[in-house]
Amino acid sequence: MQIRLKLVFLVMSAAILASIGAASDANPAAPVLAVSPNPAVANQTVSLLGTGFTPATTPGGTGSAGVHRITGTGGSQITVGGSLLTAPNVTYPINFDESGNWATFITIPVNINTVASGPLEIKVVDDIGLTLTTQLTLKSPDITISPASGGRTSSVVITGDGFPASNPATSDDVQINITYGGATVNVLAPNISGEISGTFQVPSTAAIPSTNVVRATVSGYDFSAITAHSVPAAALSVSPESGLPGSIITIFGESFPSSALVTSMRADNISVLSSPAPVTDAAGRFTSFFVVPLFLPGEESIVVTAGGTTAVTEFTVRDGPVVSQPTPSPDLTTGAAEALTTLTRGDNLVRVWHFDNGSKRWTFFDPRPAFANANTIKVMESGKVYWVQVNKNQSAMLNGKVVEVFQGWNLLPW
Repeated sequence: MQIRLKLVFLVMSAAILASIGAASDANPAAPVLAVSPNPAVANQTVSLLGTGFTPATTPGGTGSAGVHRITGTGGSQITVGGSLLTAPNVTYPINFDESGNWATFITIPVNINTVASGPLEIKVVDDIGLTLTTQLTLKSPDITISPASGGRTSSVVITGDGFPASNPATSDDVQINITYGGATVNVLAPNISGEISGTFQVPSTAAIPSTNVVRATVSGYDFSAITAHSVPAAALSVSPESGLPGSIITIFGESFPSSALVTSMRADNISVLSSPAPVTDAAGRFTSFFVVPLFLPGEESIVVTAGGTTAVTEFTVRDGPVVSQPTPSPDLTTGAAEALTTLTRGDNLVRVWHFDNGSKRWTFFDPRPAFANANTIKVMESGKVYWVQVNKNQSAMLNGKVVEVFQGWNLLPW
């Protein structure tokens, strides 16, 4: 692709130079130096186009047939930001045509002067000392993230531009360090135009709630772009939002720490925590139920604590007789991957086996992606018994209950 672009550029440049040369014969114009694209970034390859430099009719040309050129020796060189441009960022000599027109590619060097935003001077001196300058604007780095808010361990997409480029024409290894609240969460390599794209995980140590600085910094330089990401406060909601004493209320929690045991659930200072207590999932969510105590009609507060984080909501106690409702039970079947989330997170789960007494056949579930289509356990069914192999001891939320599993094989009724 790069070779093709160079060929297109050279063909276009030749046509432009030919037309300029014809005009120059009739009415010589002042020399001009141009750079494209403009703006650009450090380590990006750009084109330099010179017109009206020293023509071959002027004695002293060091090139073939007396044409002039930029030799790359002595004072006849190209400087970028005050620094002499050398190989591999440029190829000398650069020969002019008979009218003093020329075109070449250069790569903006990576140094303290170019890893910055703002104007950058490019100066050209030919073999008899004709000097011309032009100005290249260096882009400012910029980043965006999506989503701009999310809980601990959630995934965030980051994109940006205006960074030094990765360029196979040079040996400069450009890396962009991505930090979240000062902690490194990824290292990205920009493309040939200085653009970055990637993902990172919100650290599990991020405060709840909090607003944190996401920074993309060029490794080795004080050159960065920043934006903000927020971790929302833990929140509760209830359904229904009102009920009679004795009725069943479903409570939903979100944005709590992940894999955290709910240690307290109180309705107006009365404990309504279920047994076993719920455990939050990887996204910090949980679902639980409680029976409305014998409260007088009015507003009551529900306060839940999990993983040291507390959230509050309210529900309304209606006026009326005490009712009796059955407590909801878990689904009879749940997809295996979903049902075993608390074990697969952290790569603790090795494999699950089930033996069917009727068919006399074994079925299995393996969490590794390579087995996604081979697994024969598609759902975890209540009433069945499973052999579960794990790498280490763990308290896991399985089928709505906290279950202790131990390193090795565990025989678990579902």
